[in-house]
Amino acid sequence: MAGDASAPVVPLPIAVGAPARPSPLHAPLRGLWRAIPARLRGPALGLAVGLAYLALAQFVIWLNDPVNAGAGLWPAAGLTLGALMLVPGRLWPWVLAGAAAAEFGGDLAHGYPLWVSVGWSVANTAEPLVAALLLRRFGDRWGALTPARNLILFGAFALVAGPVVGATIGAPATVMGIGGSLYDVWPKWMVGDALGVLVVAPVLLSLRERRPRRGWPEVAALAAGTLAVAVMVFAWPAGGITRTMAYLLIPFFMWAALRHGVRGTAWLSQAVTLNANAFTATGEGPIFRADAPSEHAVTLLQVFLAVTVASALLVAALVSELSDRRDVEAALRHRASHDVLTGLPNRSLLPGVLERALAGGGPAVALLVCDIDHLKSVNDTLGHRAGDALLATVADRLRAGVREGDLVTRISGDEFVVVVRGVEEDRLEALCTDLIARVARPVALSDNGEVTPSLSIGAAVGAPGLTADDLFTGADTALYEAKKLGRGRTVLFDDCLRRHAADRIALQADLPGAIASGQVRCEFQPEIELATGALFGVEALARWDHPTRGLVMPGSFVPLAEVTGNAGRLFETVLDQTLRSQGDWLAATGTRPQVAVNLSPQQLADPGLPAAVARALVRAGAPAESLWLELTESAASDESAPATLRALADLGVHLALDDFGTGWSSMARLTDHPWELVKLDRSFIAPIARDHGAVHVVRAMIVMAHALGIRVVAEGVEDADQLDILRDLGCDIAQGFLFSRSLRADDLPALLDAGADWCGPGGPLVGPLAV
Repeated sequence: MAGDASAPVVPLPIAVGAPARPSPLHAPLRGLWRAIPARLRGPALGLAVGLAYLALAQFVIWLNDPVNAGAGLWPAAGLTLGALMLVPGRLWPWVLAGAAAAEFGGDLAHGYPLWVSVGWSVANTAEPLVAALLLRRFGDRWGALTPARNLILFGAFALVAGPVVGATIGAPATVMGIGGSLYDVWPKWMVGDALGVLVVAPVLLSLRERRPRRGWPEVAALAAGTLAVAVMVFAWPAGGITRTMAYLLIPFFMWAALRHGVRGTAWLSQAVTLNANAFTATGEGPIFRADAPSEHAVTLLQVFLAVTVASALLVAALVSELSDRRDVEAALRHRASHDVLTGLPNRSLLPGVLERALAGGGPAVALLVCDIDHLKSVNDTLGHRAGDALLATVADRLRAGVREGDLVTRISGDEFVVVVRGVEEDRLEALCTDLIARVARPVALSDNGEVTPSLSIGAAVGAPGLTADDLFTGADTALYEAKKLGRGRTVLFDDCLRRHAADRIALQADLPGAIASGQVRCEFQPEIELATGALFGVEALARWDHPTRGLVMPGSFVPLAEVTGNAGRLFETVLDQTLRSQGDWLAATGTRPQVAVNLSPQQLADPGLPAAVARALVRAGAPAESLWLELTESAASDESAPATLRALADLGVHLALDDFGTGWSSMARLTDHPWELVKLDRSFIAPIARDHGAVHVVRAMIVMAHALGIRVVAEGVEDADQLDILRDLGCDIAQGFLFSRSLRADDLPALLDAGADWCGPGGPLVGPLAV
């Protein structure tokens, strides 16, 4: 189980939905686990499981002692299985050793023969082991009970396959060592263990399930009503009421399933089961009747409870699945129009707002394009977490500095746009000066001390005949001039700056020649498999070595390529360089890592794209299956996309959906194209170490992608906490500065030769370029 080695004992909550919150036990349990030295965690876990196993076993024996009817349920089976599913595979031997030692020692202490004790110990460790192996192989790797498919597999493996194995081993030992009929002992053992798993394991596993926010009055009403009915039904003198009265409990189970999810249903099931088992064992209630021999009473109770509890859990899982889908859809709709980090509207809302403001014919509209100076230096020196904190603070200050009715948006990493309505030009300069002063106050960055941000602003005022694009271009040109003049200032767009806009036109003019002359080159960023720590592949990233401007990043020239119709030529250049580098790596190291190249949205409209890719593969002598093509969600929504993508897939090329979650509102669109990989945008990954809500969304996206057979890559992984959480959530692959920055082609063979373990499973990061 090497792929499981990095999981903590109690993973973070992973269900989706704004009203959900983690179990109150989650934080202290995780804190306690991390406080134990790594070398002592295995023995401590085995000891804890053994003590808990003994306590549960003695409790059940005491509970059933009055009539010696045998255990109506065996919760220790659920404890062992739950522990196995919550810990990484490398700790399983400690869990099984603790359970086996507790079973064996307890049996001997009660005077049972040695070989019977051995048989029971083997049965009670083989059962959870078989169930856990099947769940890890075919079900959810961490035992999640939602969506409903996971619960069905849990029932098949944990409630049927495992108990069948346990009963088949343990029942013969019981009959031969103690007596009784195999016909009676085998089903009682099997159903008792199944019921024990059903009422204990879901309580443990639901630590990671959603807990809907319900008021205490409702919780108290549910608990009091269920307890009252359970006591009335099962504590009534035998023969006093009919067995049909037990069905009065079903509405309470449905209440728990519909309103309190899997976690609430699991706790309710445990309470009712213990209550029913205790009273039935003393000869009370409708199950224990004169017309039912005592040796069958507990089995009858087992069947009733198992069916009722399983049905309630299934309803809870179905409701949770529907709710999760609704919440994910709502979250993605919001995220499509809002920035994840700051909560501000994003670029998608800006054109419509500007066009309506310009068409209104009212007071002048001004556009401010604001850029945080030297944010890259903060990210490079203090880390992206500090940079994100700075961005969030600046967003709050900008929002507080504008009037009601003005709009603040974040359109890129360090760039904000403010739409100001009805302000005169002289007042506009005062507003910009105030915004710069508001931003330029020290920002405390936790352990990184303080940073005093600086803001550059480019402003443009609307005039008759101007379009939204004209206004934005003018403000953007003014911003460029403000940065050129020394930053931390405001520049208003005018006729003089209009001439400076010609520079950008010149850059556009330079691009075709740069592509033809080889000024555009590739760097490569590794992508790492989280289960094995091995290199999955590398993503090609274009760079422009401009002879006068220096290094130009793709965010500056790729849009120009699309505007000027050079996107196809740029793609073919990058593809040829990438495949040629792949061949060089093969010759140097004997290995051919998979490579990924980004597609432009415009290229999907080109029917010759599949043929161009095929020719590039032939020129390089590269197999199609070694190439991944990545494109964004917005590009894939083009009407021409399905036919082009299908032709590429038929060629044998792999397809990946980049920046997943930032452009679509419907998860159903995942099924429209032959995706094999989705890449979660870094805006989803950045907050997961500090925001449970972000964890919920990422988990749901991973689960839904996996349900469609699609693997998941997390982009922008910057620290070990993010890596641990992504492993817990079942993410397949990750890339980011935690592993490596982008590398020149000549730097990669040394790493391929080294056979490096980039993020060894279960251990610290040991990648050769960890930063």
